Amino acid sequence: MTDHPPCAGPRFTMLLTRLLPHRLPSPLPFTSPTASTIKRRNLLTLLGVTVIICILVSMLWGGINANETVAKMLPVNHWQSPGYNVEPVCAPGAGSIARPHPTEVVAEEWTLERIREVAESSKGYYARDFSLQLGWNNVRYIIETALLHAQLLDRTLILPTYVYARACEHSTDVCESFTNMVNRADEMHKDDWRDLPEELQMGWKIPLEIMLDIPHLRKYHKVILLKDWLKIHGLDPAIEIGRNGDWWPKLYSKTDPPTPIHMIPNNQYDPKGIVRVNDMSKLSHVSTDISSTIHLTLKNALGDRLVLDWEEAKKALNISVDVADEGFENMLAQHGWATTYTFHGPANLEFAKTITEPIRQVAPMDRLRGFVDDYANITDKILYLQGEVHFPRKPGSMRFATPSARDTLIEIVVHSIRSPDRIRKLAEKIHDRMMEKVGGRMWMAAHMRRGDFVRLGWAMSTSLEEHMKRLKNRLSRGRDLLQDIRETGSIVTLPIKGVEPDKRQLMLLPPSPDDP
Repeated sequence: MTDHPPCAGPRFTMLLTRLLPHRLPSPLPFTSPTASTIKRRNLLTLLGVTVIICILVSMLWGGINANETVAKMLPVNHWQSPGYNVEPVCAPGAGSIARPHPTEVVAEEWTLERIREVAESSKGYYARDFSLQLGWNNVRYIIETALLHAQLLDRTLILPTYVYARACEHSTDVCESFTNMVNRADEMHKDDWRDLPEELQMGWKIPLEIMLDIPHLRKYHKVILLKDWLKIHGLDPAIEIGRNGDWWPKLYSKTDPPTPIHMIPNNQYDPKGIVRVNDMSKLSHVSTDISSTIHLTLKNALGDRLVLDWEEAKKALNISVDVADEGFENMLAQHGWATTYTFHGPANLEFAKTITEPIRQVAPMDRLRGFVDDYANITDKILYLQGEVHFPRKPGSMRFATPSARDTLIEIVVHSIRSPDRIRKLAEKIHDRMMEKVGGRMWMAAHMRRGDFVRLGWAMSTSLEEHMKRLKNRLSRGRDLLQDIRETGSIVTLPIKGVEPDKRQLMLLPPSPDDP
């Protein structure tokens, strides 16, 4: 699925790295790659799915949103935290979220009393709608964004107790021994699947603890599940309904006494023409002047768009690309344009919330609105963000006023979220079997696109034959790149802070063309 601990041992980093290219770890310090190297690297990072993921997708989730890819082992240095029986966590790196010290005993299960204490230590709760009808990859993006929002406001995030899988690999009686089968259309109160045969309308109700390591997540964030909220407020957890993961004030806030709730209407989060950023206080140096020639020239180049890309702004002003970024940023600020920090979306789309290609974009200062500025002073116990703020927005559903603020989201993605211990142990077993099959060499795997992508016309190949040809081509290119890495002894990684590659991978042989 979409799993990416900050780092892992040399035997199964490939298994655990997030499938999409933006989730691959990178070293510090980072040496800027050349254009040709980036191109080669992007070819490899467009790859990246593993056998363990394929198995887990078909068994549990069935809702992956990653292109068919090829994965390579990218082991990283690690340290072991005693007292917690999980795979190693990466050594601390730069960022705004403190990682646990190696000698710290962490990740104990929380009692209801502990949950209540943590929640009361924050400014209140943050609830939102989670769009659980989407595949797990998108649901995970939404969870990452919710974690960011709650952290910015110092609120305790309420996560859904369950997510939903589209299919199960085994027979119904076997799958039902592990979880409940539901009609997705009925459970979600949506008609997306009504035109399908009844058996294809069915899905599986999966506890979130199966998908995410909740104790680990709580080392970094104040998080509770909806069932916890209901229990500590004297409500029956059975009243939690799927219905697209929406927060239901009439059900969930019906406490005694009633819980004060402030709702952010969907159309107020980032209405048309507004650029949502994390915090306006970091942009106090930007002028409010909108009359200068420079301001108007950029405004004309902007047209009806929200932002200008960095290089596009330079081109509009006939500024050399060699001009220092800091100097250009200061000049823009003097003329009423703010520099925002975000990430480039693959193919200039925002389907995949990539965090590997940090970029700058500029916008008129009068179009920016700060999330902290608008909502940090709300005193109601629950702050509820209504509706969908996922697509077509940038990662975090906002841009950032500083690079360090942008790095906060990277910290959440890379260090806070990972799969549970049982899945990592399964990954290790499958990796061992694969290593036996390939004689100890690195190995690759490919993901076959799930059926609904074909039905919806999202698959890049129109037939099984074309899809297999595409997968084989990716595998071949991936093998060549792995061979090149071994021959050159050079590992060029993407500029994500906090992890370093383990160069022991250079001692492993690349895949062979005749590997099974």
